[in-house]
Amino acid sequence: MGALDILAYSVRIARQSDISAIKQVADKHRKEFGFVPWAILEDQIRRGEIFVIEEDHKVVGFITFHHRRDGWTTIREVCVLEEHRRKGSGRALIQQVEQSARQANQRGIRLKCPIDLPANGFYERLGFTRLTTIEQGKRRPLIIWAKEINDLSPSPPKLPTFFLTLSGRAYEINQLYRLWREGGDPRDPFAHIIFTPLFSKDSTISYIRQLKEDLGSTIMFDSGGYQVQMGKISYEELFEQLLRFYQQNLWADWYVLPDYVPTSTDNETQVEYKVRDTIDFARLFLQKMPPEFVKKAIGVVHGRTKAQIYRCVEAYVNMGLKYIGFGSFGTSGPKGSINLISRQSLELLRYTHELASEFGLNLHIFGIGSPVPLKRLIEARILPTSFDSAGWWKAGGYGNVFFPGGRQLHINAAPYYEATLAGLAEQKARTNHECAFCKDLPSLRRNRLNRILHNLAVMLDTLKQLEKDIV
Repeated sequence: MGALDILAYSVRIARQSDISAIKQVADKHRKEFGFVPWAILEDQIRRGEIFVIEEDHKVVGFITFHHRRDGWTTIREVCVLEEHRRKGSGRALIQQVEQSARQANQRGIRLKCPIDLPANGFYERLGFTRLTTIEQGKRRPLIIWAKEINDLSPSPPKLPTFFLTLSGRAYEINQLYRLWREGGDPRDPFAHIIFTPLFSKDSTISYIRQLKEDLGSTIMFDSGGYQVQMGKISYEELFEQLLRFYQQNLWADWYVLPDYVPTSTDNETQVEYKVRDTIDFARLFLQKMPPEFVKKAIGVVHGRTKAQIYRCVEAYVNMGLKYIGFGSFGTSGPKGSINLISRQSLELLRYTHELASEFGLNLHIFGIGSPVPLKRLIEARILPTSFDSAGWWKAGGYGNVFFPGGRQLHINAAPYYEATLAGLAEQKARTNHECAFCKDLPSLRRNRLNRILHNLAVMLDTLKQLEKDIV
């Protein structure tokens, strides 16, 4: 991009050789920005997300930004040495970002500024509009400013990709696949599969690999952090076994890094310990894998506070990851085995979603159990890149079925009207649901595989029905 001359200054895209000068400017303003890590600057320059302003070939200021996928460009830091302010330098930097955003066909620019800084008046003079929301920052309240630069209707958001959790034996997975195909549903839930290879039979691993070879299915290896949570293996043992398996099996598309799952019964010290270990062990894991592995790795975000969530995301960005996963739901049940979307976890997930958008990361959500929490996330405008669910399988196995927009119904026994044959017929009519696996309601009640595949069809129906809610 060409230089933009303002008085004696020129603005240009930053180069790797500028890192030391940028760091010196940032460190002189640590009170305003905090500590800016060298690795983050390297990554931002590599992605073309820093402009510098020079006087006589000396860097006197910089601006960092990111073109988000939702059409908004975020300005993160604007920093100019004190002796070079009020001379048009700050304006030149922002105008350069605006020019870049226009060329990228972005809708507009947003930024946040501490409420007590005089820079707020500066942004207003540049045509930014103050939004009514005031955000609580790490140290002080932040004003949010926005400026539209292109009159564009935002592109409709994409539905998240559904990864099918497969945890059974090979013969049962084969039965499910065969029955689904025979049912005549043209949708292909087996196109994206997640499973935990460390806790799967060799025959299951071979069968899923065959699905990849025959169908082109996208395969995600889960780490098995759930098994640590259930006390079946220590975190250190998981690390060593997962490392050996990943090193020997480089045929998957995505690899979840080892993570130490906090539960609702953990105290603050225990949660902090698990967050720290999740980050440290992920970094060590990447060091022991081939360099190209980082492109397929997924770092798991854990935490009970926004500060812990930010530390995870920032650490994964510094490691070079492009995909993160959220796993810090509230838990209930034996040893915290059931994920719950509490108000706190929903807020943390929303924050993770915002950070993923700002850093240009893909976001996966682990363990959405049923259509109800999926609907709740979409209604909250939390649109991940992907999600997984084993709830359709587990619920069907225990005699429960879903219907779009409704709660689970236990239908092996019928203690209430909704679970009787007449009640089930009403549920089908109310939700306008029909699939090959619930045509015969007595068979739905008797046949475990029918219940499982019916629930799978309902998950797909729910995702499709939610499409209109995300526009």
